[in-house]
Amino acid sequence: NYLMRRNAVRVVAVSSFTAGVLSYDCPATILPPGLSQDWFDTLLDASAAVQRSDNGIHLVTAFRLADWREKGLPELLQAVAKLRMPEVRVTVCGRGEPPAELRRLVQEHRCCSLRNGLPDKEMANELAAADLCVLATRTRCGRNPYGEGFGLVLIEAQVAGTPVVAPAHGGSHDAFIDGVTGVAPADESATSLARILDQLLRDPPRLAQMGKYAAEWSRESFSPALYAPLAVAKLL
Repeated sequence: NYLMRRNAVRVVAVSSFTAGVLSYDCPATILPPGLSQDWFDTLLDASAAVQRSDNGIHLVTAFRLADWREKGLPELLQAVAKLRMPEVRVTVCGRGEPPAELRRLVQEHRCCSLRNGLPDKEMANELAAADLCVLATRTRCGRNPYGEGFGLVLIEAQVAGTPVVAPAHGGSHDAFIDGVTGVAPADESATSLARILDQLLRDPPRLAQMGKYAAEWSRESFSPALYAPLAVAKLL
């Protein structure tokens, strides 16, 4: 707080949510995270090459595996169980060694599989092949706060042509267009998430249209070619 209040310090936030949190201490310029050209191109290639399977419904979520509780994986799996749709499967992608409790949770749910440490091409293929990318991060205040400052994986999924379900709270609302390229549940409960998933998964034409809009919007808004001018405009 002391550093941020100094006149010589320029504070930059990744989302309007983060800027709002910081507003009690200092003003902040909003500059969303960007994608490297190589990663952007890999996602585009995956979108063009990978075809979604007609065998079941594929949900994907991605995060640092050590943060699996904060990223809402238990609530996501509870929500899928509430759907009573045996054709739904969930792939958990992430970096780091999976904690033992995470492995046990995955083993308890037949619908769930774990893929960690994927190379970029395989990760892009997972995002492109999914029917929906879900990020269910929890938001908590207090001594050990956590939340989603932005949710870059939502942008990555949309560039790959996949619509998204974002966290109920936090900065991810800057990472999609509500009702057009993605949606967010009303709250962080598994029941609310299940309601959103049920509405989307039982309406394939709407889901396909959202994926089309997601690709168009994200590729235009987060093109690496536009990021340098954006950073200059925001920071200088």
